[in-house]
Amino acid sequence: MKIFYIHGLESTHNSSKVDLMRSLGYDVHAEYMDYRNVSDLYEKTLNSIKDFKPFMIVGSSMGGHFAYHLGTHYKTNLILLNPALPNRSFDPPILPDGTEKSNIWALIGKNDDVVDPVANEKILKRVGASIEIGNHGHRTPPEIFEPFFSSVLEDLQTLREENWDPFSGI
Repeated sequence: MKIFYIHGLESTHNSSKVDLMRSLGYDVHAEYMDYRNVSDLYEKTLNSIKDFKPFMIVGSSMGGHFAYHLGTHYKTNLILLNPALPNRSFDPPILPDGTEKSNIWALIGKNDDVVDPVANEKILKRVGASIEIGNHGHRTPPEIFEPFFSSVLEDLQTLREENWDPFSGI
């Protein structure tokens, strides 16, 4: 399975989450995201996604914000980790949302002091995301990410066994 990983603003593509997914045998594409200095980063990322054709996009914080909006241009399965949906320290330029509807699983840290977890949950509920609230802060440590990632894969397998098309939208 191909997975496209998008890191957060103060993070890097050299992530323990990427290492974990690769150790489980997944083909993970992770690029460095220079949110502050590349004005067409969103468009470049969308083109990379269209070239890579991932089954899933995993986005953390600002990467979750990007993934959420990219999922309206490329129908896929999204895992959003404390996505910076309700507030960001700045807004990198993105395209207007497209018409695609991706499937969304979100993990929100109830102790997040960077992105308001209550506001995040409200936004994600409106779009029909499957939401889990974890007992962590803004950063999602491997011991929290791994079981969540596994549960999403189990959901996808169950849905596949029920002849559900993973690209049909929720």
